Amino acid sequence: MSEEKSYMLPKAVLVSSFCVLLLAHCYAAETEKSPAGRTQQKVLAEFEITEGGDSILLPVRFKNKEYLFLFDTGTSHTGFDISFKPQLGKAIRTGKGLTVGGPVKSESFAAPKAFLGPFNLKDSREVVCVDLKMPSLVVGKKISGFVGMNFLKKYVIQMDFDKSKLLFLQPTKTQNPDWGTELIIKYNPLGIPQITGSICGDTKVDFWVDTGCNSSGVLQGKAFDYILSEKRMKISETLFVTAAGTTRQRVARINKLSIGPIEYQDLIFGEGYLSTLGLPFLSRHIVTFDFPNSKVYFKKGKEFDKVDETDMSGLHLLRISGKTVVYSVDEDSPAHKAGIRANDIILKVGNKEASEYDMWKLRRLLMSGDKKKVVMTIKRGDGVIEVSFLLTRKI
Repeated sequence: MSEEKSYMLPKAVLVSSFCVLLLAHCYAAETEKSPAGRTQQKVLAEFEITEGGDSILLPVRFKNKEYLFLFDTGTSHTGFDISFKPQLGKAIRTGKGLTVGGPVKSESFAAPKAFLGPFNLKDSREVVCVDLKMPSLVVGKKISGFVGMNFLKKYVIQMDFDKSKLLFLQPTKTQNPDWGTELIIKYNPLGIPQITGSICGDTKVDFWVDTGCNSSGVLQGKAFDYILSEKRMKISETLFVTAAGTTRQRVARINKLSIGPIEYQDLIFGEGYLSTLGLPFLSRHIVTFDFPNSKVYFKKGKEFDKVDETDMSGLHLLRISGKTVVYSVDEDSPAHKAGIRANDIILKVGNKEASEYDMWKLRRLLMSGDKKKVVMTIKRGDGVIEVSFLLTRKI
């Protein structure tokens, strides 16, 4: 009989404007040098990414084919989509994966030989298998798996959004002076990295550092309720899609967050069963994870002061067989008032074909400015109509 075990699987994939994709490609890298010519740490692998704090997908080679895997420090295990199950052999154990939407069943297998650049994911020792169909529809590209902490924990990894690079660096016992503010990592029982911060100046919170979360952050229910009761924050809602299904979450704009000596203002955080710092928050910095030494370093990047926004349209979109489909529409939202409904197909946004938009650029457009006019051409059944609405900031 297989053993029952719990895992942390990829969290929410937001159907609204938070859900954005970064494609990454690996190429040969050499030792870097600083502007002064001083040799920096040896680069073991280098991947190109784009700016903006969107989800990072890395190229993994498995059985002579390349697939996109999510880079996810908020996941305990590396995993494969269920479509790979016949290629993974006999299951070692069954378990429960935790998501924002609740627990889901998963199976564990011996890690197969698969390569992320020069690294063999077999070093993970054990992988899980889950259904990633819905996240793939949200992204608009096939997500074939995720690279979790049972693989990442022995590496030094730098996310440099200013240079659009993700680097695997040679481990060292000393801090590189260029890395910025040093913060201590504590690992929870699942092996997820955590750092301590405070919200609203008086409430300490242990945050998961979660590159798989596509919102600025999430606050555990009690902390979320506290800031609402004590600070009277304005709230809204957004829709999440997880392996367990869809769920709606309250979101609020936090007027003050501190991580070590660094302070932040007016960030939008959701409510959840745990507290996390997500990729849009991390992308304000150059982030260096020194997992072997249980430290992470934050250095302010060029987008440190960017304004945090959420969706302003009420639309939640999927890309299905090349078509941009309305999954749902928030009641009384600008898109709803304009007459857009679930299952409508968006043909054009302005004068541009919707299919020409990357899904994540489209979502950014729908959070790009209060009172901005958006014109869409919609297909419903055999009919085609043109609608327009004004984006409206929720919080």
